[in-house]
Amino acid sequence: MNWQSLMNAQIQKFIRDDAGDNVAALALKKPPAFARDNYPLILDQIRARQKAAKKMPQWGDIDGIIYPPADIVEQASSLATAHYKASIMSGEMLVDLTGGAGVDVLTAAPLFKKTIAVDQNICAAEILSHNARCMNIVQFEAFAMPAEQFVKTMPSADWIMIDPQRRDQLHKGKFLLEDCSPDILDLLPELLVKSGQIMLKASPMLDITQSIRLLGGHVHEVHILDFQGDCKELLFIIRPEICNDPIIKPTQISGDGQIVAQIAFTLNDENAAKASLSAPLKYLYEPCAAFLKSGGFNTIATYYDIHKLHPHTHLYTHQNRLDTFPGRSFEIIAAYPVKASNILPNPANITVRNFPMSAQNLHKKLKIRVGGDDTLFACTLNNDQKAVLHCRKPLKY
Repeated sequence: MNWQSLMNAQIQKFIRDDAGDNVAALALKKPPAFARDNYPLILDQIRARQKAAKKMPQWGDIDGIIYPPADIVEQASSLATAHYKASIMSGEMLVDLTGGAGVDVLTAAPLFKKTIAVDQNICAAEILSHNARCMNIVQFEAFAMPAEQFVKTMPSADWIMIDPQRRDQLHKGKFLLEDCSPDILDLLPELLVKSGQIMLKASPMLDITQSIRLLGGHVHEVHILDFQGDCKELLFIIRPEICNDPIIKPTQISGDGQIVAQIAFTLNDENAAKASLSAPLKYLYEPCAAFLKSGGFNTIATYYDIHKLHPHTHLYTHQNRLDTFPGRSFEIIAAYPVKASNILPNPANITVRNFPMSAQNLHKKLKIRVGGDDTLFACTLNNDQKAVLHCRKPLKY
């Protein structure tokens, strides 16, 4: 990959001017003379720029920025999650063992006196150095070598970041810690000698309790990041000292990484918490993905002083409206038995919680078309009866 050719002024202008065009259509056109030798690389740069527009739109305003290949950009963090990660780190030295697209390390680097990024791909490492210069980040070095090799001689660091690769050569998704590369479980003893704090980024599909166990009791915090309604990533904060009851922090963030909603609890806290139960009241609350992922179902109820519909139905209800609740909120219009023949509205969207039927099959059973502005929640209530709750988004104040 001759990425340096992308710095040509004419090529940079071509990429900017055609940034919104269909790449497949561009590929069918005859390239201009200055782009003829590097046209596939230029098209990939346009494709990467388009993917980056959603994750890190600010990069588009930086003169001379070179995007990593589009498939790497697709796997990269968003600037929202990168800003959050940067907000909980600082110190003299930061080492990122899996530099990749560089969103995380380039966002955090200004908070440290020196930053080192490592990537086993030489082009990726060179692009990291180039982009750091474009962002006026000083005291930044990038090394092209496997993380396992770099760790053997790396200096001590205040923080180490690592995001093990979750795809193999066939681009099949992986998420178990032991399946990813580099193998954090194998590297961990060395890393704990090199740094007092390690931030491990992992797939949101990972089982939190099992991962804490696999990491040998060194996990002190687990941050679960929710952005725009999706659970984006898990962050395990690892320290040399043993911790028997780590803090779990489901967190909803804004586009600049600021905390919109967050609670902090331990598994012991959750086991001790007692959620009150109630029949459906005026409002229904469905936690966002990160809060559901956290497993803090009783903690959510006690923290927000709301009631659960059933011990195993992770929906909540209250007589009052809570505009700060992290998730979806609805006004309950009516409640129906599942076999009711006069369930309204139609069409509607169906969500199932603690219910023995899929939403798709329930649409067929009740003969309700998909769509509209109303939502039907099929769930189990505190009296163990199955019900369909007709809900509607409350009007804004």
